Amino acid sequence: MVDFTEEETQALPAVMRALAPEMERIGWDRPLGQLTQNDMHRLIVTTVEAFRAEMAEIASQSEIPF
Repeated sequence: MVDFTEEETQALPAVMRALAPEMERIGWDRPLGQLTQNDMHRLIVTTVEAFRAEMAEIASQSEIPF
């Protein structure tokens, strides 16, 4: 398991909110092993994009320590 920083932990809810529409489209009851390559690609891209955007937002609100 990955040890997340405090900021990364704060970003996770935004990632979950971004993934929800994709999961609605796919179907919450479908096992991951039954997803198409395109479905998996969309989930990964959505996750990475949402995480990056939220981390950038969190960073923009942080004070520079020097």
